[in-house]
Amino acid sequence: FRIINRKCIRIYNFKSKKSKQTCFGFLHKPYCGYCDRMIEVLSDDWISTKIKKDFVFVDIYIKDTGTITYKNFKGTRREFAQFLGYDFYPTSIFINKHSEVVYVQPGYQDDFKYLNLLDYISSTSYEEIGIEEFEELNK
Repeated sequence: FRIINRKCIRIYNFKSKKSKQTCFGFLHKPYCGYCDRMIEVLSDDWISTKIKKDFVFVDIYIKDTGTITYKNFKGTRREFAQFLGYDFYPTSIFINKHSEVVYVQPGYQDDFKYLNLLDYISSTSYEEIGIEEFEELNK
């Protein structure tokens, strides 16, 4: 699994709308041990297959240059994280086809917990129940 697609959120959210997939933005920064470990989690075969199947993935490496456009926001990747209120790395942001942030997961998650999170988002269970209840139902 390679981290790719360092482009504008608007482009990927458009793809997300067309495909009806959730846009998955992964915020990370250099010299961050937890970010590096999270990239390893994303590289897991089960997880990378799930991401490719159910999500439009957007790598948001905060040191990259360029502009992110999202709703009324236009700015750098770092400013985007601050705009969303998550200037913490790594952070996974999920945006639905209506351009609404539906879930944010700050911090590192192990393989099992992260695969569960991806199932929670891709099934749209977040519309009905919280993640804790979803985890209990899927033990």
